[in-house]
Amino acid sequence: MEEKIIVMAGRKPISDTTSATLPEEFAELQPFVERWALVTETERNTQRHTVGMDAILVFKDAMLPRVDAVVQWLDQFALNALPDAAKPLMYLLLSFAEIAPAVEFYKQPAVIDGYDPRRFVADETFTMHPAL
Repeated sequence: MEEKIIVMAGRKPISDTTSATLPEEFAELQPFVERWALVTETERNTQRHTVGMDAILVFKDAMLPRVDAVVQWLDQFALNALPDAAKPLMYLLLSFAEIAPAVEFYKQPAVIDGYDPRRFVADETFTMHPAL
């Protein structure tokens, strides 16, 4: 069986219409947008494995006290109709979820005794939604 390796060639833009500027009430998180407001699961996973634990911990320390406020702010929108202005904040929240296992379980970016994450090919078209 042929092994498939994915290498991230470049970031996808958040959208053609957003400047990736966070809402004013989350301005202190703006320095993390370029590195962590990533559109796809593959980009977020790659970033976790690339930046090192020090950068992960700095991001965690900035996001953790704001998670409840971020979720509350994002809850005003339907997930399938998220406006462009809300997307960078949502992507930061998803990156925060991506780094959580590294911080809480592994104490390192990679899964202990795990597989090479480049072998994982995420379905980037899948959207989670509640069962009807």
